[in-house]
Amino acid sequence: MERLEYLLDELRQAVRAADFAAIALMAPRLEAALAELAGASDRKDAAKLARIKAKAEGTAPLIVAARRGIAAARRRLEDARRAVSGLQTYDMRGQRAEFSPAGPVAGRF
Repeated sequence: MERLEYLLDELRQAVRAADFAAIALMAPRLEAALAELAGASDRKDAAKLARIKAKAEGTAPLIVAARRGIAAARRRLEDARRAVSGLQTYDMRGQRAEFSPAGPVAGRF
C-alpha cells in the first residue's frame, strides 16, 4: 500500500507540473500497484485505505482539469489552423460558407 501512496503523490506532482511524459510512464506502475492492493491481505488497515482514498480523490479533480485544458488547447490550435486556411461565415439561413484567400496569407509579426 505504501507503493500506491507514493505513486499517487508522484502522480499529483506530475499533474500539477503538467509533466505529461511522466504521467504516461506512471500508468503501468499505478495499474500494478492497484492490482497489488486488490490482492493484498492487509486490506483491513482502514487508516492506510483512507489515506489512499483521500489522495486519489484529491488528485482526480486535477486530472480532470488537465484533461479539459488539453482539450481546450487542441480546439484553439484547430481554430488557428482553420483561420489560416480561410474565412468561415454564415448566411441568413445559417449555412456555413468558407472563403479561401486568393493569394498567399501574410502572417503577423
